[in-house]
Amino acid sequence: MNAFINTSPVAPAARGVSGRFARLGAPVLRMSQWVRDLGRRSAVINELDRLSDRELADIGLNRSEIRSIFTLANRDAR
Repeated sequence: MNAFINTSPVAPAARGVSGRFARLGAPVLRMSQWVRDLGRRSAVINELDRLSDRELADIGLNRSEIRSIFTLANRDAR
């Protein structure tokens, strides 16, 4: 019966460490999402950069607005 009781002194310390790192979860998650989305944003910006001025006008954009769209979207997402 005693074989199932954890008498290791490491267990309480490990719980305390995970508790301290638990607060880092949300910022780390946001950072990982930002890094993941960075590739997508770059791909879209590159694709829009390849369009002609006429094609951009057809979708209601100017060349100077391409990067600012993502800046505004990121600010609104927060």
